Amino acid sequence: MPYKMLYLARRAKNVAWEDWPRTWKSHAVFASQFPAMDGTIDWMRYTTRVDDPRAADLPVSTEHDGVSVAEAPVLDTFYGKGFSKEQRALIDEDELRVFDRYTPEFSFWAKETRFVDGKVGEAAIFRFLKRKEGVSREQYESFLRDEYGQLAADLAPALGAQRWALNVTVDGPPVDFPFEAIDESWFPSIDAAIDAFAKPEMAKLPEKLAEVCDLDAGVTMLTRPTHRWPREPKPA
Repeated sequence: MPYKMLYLARRAKNVAWEDWPRTWKSHAVFASQFPAMDGTIDWMRYTTRVDDPRAADLPVSTEHDGVSVAEAPVLDTFYGKGFSKEQRALIDEDELRVFDRYTPEFSFWAKETRFVDGKVGEAAIFRFLKRKEGVSREQYESFLRDEYGQLAADLAPALGAQRWALNVTVDGPPVDFPFEAIDESWFPSIDAAIDAFAKPEMAKLPEKLAEVCDLDAGVTMLTRPTHRWPREPKPA
């Protein structure tokens, strides 16, 4: 199974909100010029926080600006080991043009468990999950993959989710972002994702997650793709 990298982005202070998607995309264009990135990523989406009056009362974060998700056959792609020291310095400089800190400080390297197999859609809900104190890592992962995964698969049709995955980190999470798993559900449209929050089935998800997660310390993002790597994800 391939590896994934996700990150929870916040724009640099001098990047205006209206310029954010374009500025963020420009970083992907800049990084793609280096040979180390050529043909190494199977698919990628930059997804920007949904800025919609209908989302104002939803339990989603406005403290972060987007989530990136990408898949590759080897983990070294995401570690950036193919870059020379000089190339890495150039990328670091560009990262601070776009983000409020270097990307390794808010990135997660993970393996995926797919609950619902389908196409990546036009909106996504990401839940960055912090393990509850007293719950072991083994218990946490097992519960999320099994009990929570079965619930997600069962509720997906009613919620309108067309793809659902759990991403469990293979390394320790970043210091300021202590999330060892990220729940990732995709919807065909922003309307469908917003509508899902109003359905009674949605309330069952945090109820289940609360058994092993500290929900008050987590981050939930409602996003839309604003930059796409050309090919669609391959079926599982």
